[in-house]
Amino acid sequence: MGAAIEVDRHQVLAYRVGAQQLDRSEPEVTRLAVLDLGVADTPPGSARVAFAARLPSLEDDDALVTVWGARGAPFVHRAADLPALAAALFPRDEADARARVGASTARIPGDDLEAVRATASALRAVVTAPVAKGTMSTALTAHRPELAAYCPGCRVEHLSDQLIRVAGLVGGVRIEPGTTPLIVSPVADRVPDTGSAPLPARAYLRLLGPGTTAEVAAYFSASKARVAEDWPEDLVEVRVDGKAGFWIPAEAEPALRQPAAPDPVRLLPPSDPYLQTRNRNLLVPERAEQKALWRPLGNPGAILVDGEIAGTWRAKLAGKRLTITLEAFRPLRPATLAAINAEAGTVATARGATDVRIA
Repeated sequence: MGAAIEVDRHQVLAYRVGAQQLDRSEPEVTRLAVLDLGVADTPPGSARVAFAARLPSLEDDDALVTVWGARGAPFVHRAADLPALAAALFPRDEADARARVGASTARIPGDDLEAVRATASALRAVVTAPVAKGTMSTALTAHRPELAAYCPGCRVEHLSDQLIRVAGLVGGVRIEPGTTPLIVSPVADRVPDTGSAPLPARAYLRLLGPGTTAEVAAYFSASKARVAEDWPEDLVEVRVDGKAGFWIPAEAEPALRQPAAPDPVRLLPPSDPYLQTRNRNLLVPERAEQKALWRPLGNPGAILVDGEIAGTWRAKLAGKRLTITLEAFRPLRPATLAAINAEAGTVATARGATDVRIA
């Protein structure tokens, strides 16, 4: 192993802008690098705005599907990637299952891993056609009553939402985008309920690196032992501003050493891949700005200027008019404001609006 390469924070951010193709250099949505990790869709519709920030023009593509992916959150993935992804995200052992499911099965007899397996099996039996999520939950509870626990919010016993989400992909469930209430349906290909494939740690390190084992574990809500087992080979150690312990795939080293200038101005949605880093201190060093960007509920979007998060934005759709409210962390140059106006039009198109206002 050679000596660690030395980079600073600005190089890291410039590298990530390029790695995530925020320069709109890739015209085809299915070829976007961020889909190697998945694009979060929280709140619903965010993934479409994330794609618009990376593509010269936005078109729907049937090759993309929405599923409960990393951490049980809704993610958009390539349909062709689902079998390998399901095998990677399914817990490998009891410790891994406990990390994925959290405390939601604490009152259920037996192991968390067995609870996930049983829920996946029940999903295969229950979700054979498009069905409302609430109807699915009722059917699952009837199918596996021993896995149900009392929910104070609903005032009934049912399977925990996180347990269903963790089991969802191996259970062969996809989310129908744009449905309210949520509709789920079966995916075309289902896979065995084993954690037989490695976690996509390499994709995390390539898109959000240089990163650490702890970051990868947090991103996937996986056990540290699972991450250690799946840790990629052929990585290069990196020191960021003098701090050691960061890693990046060897093929990404040249781009990290000499990244292109991170010049695009973009309006990133709340769950954009650029914001999915588990090292928030590196992306946004100021604590007050972190609190403004990552809230307990209802995160805003982020204003990206030259690789830096320069503020937040929120959008409100009324009919066909989209109103975008900006909150800048610091004064913005006239040229930046002009670029934000142009990006607002892109967001409006992604949201289905024909008119946009900036407040």
